[in-house]
Amino acid sequence: MVAGTGCDKEPVEPPGEQPGETPISTPQRTWSWVDFSNSTCDEGTPTGLGANLSDSKNLLIFFNGGGACWDAVTCLQLNTSTHGPFTQTQFNALFSGIGSGSIFDRQLASNPYKDWSFFFLPYCTGDLHIGNADAVYTSGSTSRTIRHKGRANTEAFLARIAATVPNPEQVLVTGSSAGGFGAALNYDLIRSTFPNAKVFLLDDSGPLFKSNAMSANLRAAWAKAWNYDAVMDALDPAVKADYAALYPALARKYPNDRMALLSSAQDQTIRTYLQLSATAFETALRDLDTTVLSPLPNTRAFITPGQGHTMLLNPASQSSQGVVLLDWLNQMQSASDADWRSVRP
Repeated sequence: MVAGTGCDKEPVEPPGEQPGETPISTPQRTWSWVDFSNSTCDEGTPTGLGANLSDSKNLLIFFNGGGACWDAVTCLQLNTSTHGPFTQTQFNALFSGIGSGSIFDRQLASNPYKDWSFFFLPYCTGDLHIGNADAVYTSGSTSRTIRHKGRANTEAFLARIAATVPNPEQVLVTGSSAGGFGAALNYDLIRSTFPNAKVFLLDDSGPLFKSNAMSANLRAAWAKAWNYDAVMDALDPAVKADYAALYPALARKYPNDRMALLSSAQDQTIRTYLQLSATAFETALRDLDTTVLSPLPNTRAFITPGQGHTMLLNPASQSSQGVVLLDWLNQMQSASDADWRSVRP
């Protein structure tokens, strides 16, 4: 992990277009699919990304969700993650169901990101976007290779994104569910790509709990299946033993960046994956909020009552303690530190 930049350091030069990378060119303010031959879904087919470009110098990178899998039971029998292929066909089907009111809605006047350039990163690797492994799983007489290559996909996508918008003024790194985890775990990679930008982390429903709140066997299974040690070590080796260490590690490295976690108090979907009861999930979430997030000067939480899952497809309909999430996101972008506060039931 690299220490934060002090006032006596030389300014970092803008990255410019990445050598050998071709900028993405699509019609403005409309969604287009871009194939990437150097990417892969879990079953071996290439994927791509969705782009909706504008003339703004601001950039939104969204990691899609879709579960996770880490062994023969979850990957082959229960299919607890979105499998490939993920091509333009799947992208078009997905976005036909995403209507007005989301953070991608350019017609929503109060949407703080409405004029930004959007990049949608698909999810078909089952590894929270951080895997680097070809795992062979066997169930009965069936053996299958699952390519947990989420990190390599992210690196390929990011190179083209940086070539397309080489010197953004502001960058929002975000995602929902598995994509929320992916946004947080890939934040350092993206942040270091745009050193001169004002960058925000918005993790929707991807809480990284303390180690004592999660099964040690589950954490070990993820580490073995996805081979994510390099990702964790780049952040801070402590994150391998305690996922919650990610937040202070990022805060130390990027002390001026605003970061936020969105979650319901008893998220039914995430608690199932983490093998927690509703009460245990809420206890772990409140402990994370109180002892890890709250002490960090630029990190906040927006927690809603109940057991809902994800919020960014309709932030105007999400509220807690009388505060509407869409208004809170506007505060995150522009309010003073004193006015942007955590909200919890």
